[in-house]
Amino acid sequence: MKRVALLLVSLSLAACGGTAQTRRTFPVVVSTVPGPLVTDSGWAVTLSSAQLSLASVRFFSGEALVRRGPLPWRFDPLGWLVPSAWAHPGHYVPGAAMGELLQPLTVDLLAAETPWGTADGVTGTYGSLQLSLGAEGLRLKGTATKGADSVVFDTGSFAPPAAIEGVPFSHVMDTSAGRVRVAVDLAAILSRVDFALVGSGADPLDPASPAFNGFARGVEDSSVYHATWEAAE
Repeated sequence: MKRVALLLVSLSLAACGGTAQTRRTFPVVVSTVPGPLVTDSGWAVTLSSAQLSLASVRFFSGEALVRRGPLPWRFDPLGWLVPSAWAHPGHYVPGAAMGELLQPLTVDLLAAETPWGTADGVTGTYGSLQLSLGAEGLRLKGTATKGADSVVFDTGSFAPPAAIEGVPFSHVMDTSAGRVRVAVDLAAILSRVDFALVGSGADPLDPASPAFNGFARGVEDSSVYHATWEAAE
């Protein structure tokens, strides 16, 4: 009877994650989401440079609230209409810390993919991640075209003042080999940018302009970062 009782207690603890967690490591790579770059206002964008500065990524058990899909519009206090991320009611709760990679990296987003490093973590249910950009943030250079109009632009560097919380990453992590891919959706980041509204200039982009405001809001939107688990072949 004692053995049966001990077995039941062990199974209960394992089901709750009490004894099931095992330390493990896994690689993280960074890439972009493939596809054409066309803004909501109809500008086709060709990039000549896309540099992203990353500081860290941390994994949590809490599920993300942001869902992908069409973005509703809201009034911005500076006087512009801007789309914002569409979230479920409630507040994002990170939950338990499950893993982290604290290695700074500068990524050429025009490359196929860039290895970031090896994250330290534990097995268990992952629900989201937190992405911290480095001081240089994201900087894009290129040309935007709409009909007969063409704009050469340089966004300059923009880094959000705080970490990007609640990036969706739903995966039950065991000890199987694999890696995490963090893909940046440049089309989604640029979707809010209207190159007809560049203020005093586009190269560099006027930081007080509606165009820069759209770029900055794109960088801060957690739904433009796609995190997935790729099992080893």
